[in-house]
Amino acid sequence: MFRIEESETYKMIIEKGMQKGIEKGIEKGIEKGAQQEKIAIARKLLKEGMDIDKVADITELNKDEVKKLIQH
Repeated sequence: MFRIEESETYKMIIEKGMQKGIEKGIEKGIEKGAQQEKIAIARKLLKEGMDIDKVADITELNKDEVKKLIQH
């Protein structure tokens, strides 16, 4: 009896799907890490007394995000 789960085509499709999932996960992890780095830099700049507008410009965070960092 033929079982699709045992076919090579099925296995290749599953493998490709898993690979895409892994790649997306890595991509999201990199994006999250980059965002965390921007926030860390913004905090340092604010601590040094830099203007909110300049911090937002340098870190590419929006002003609201930078303002929230002041409150925390």
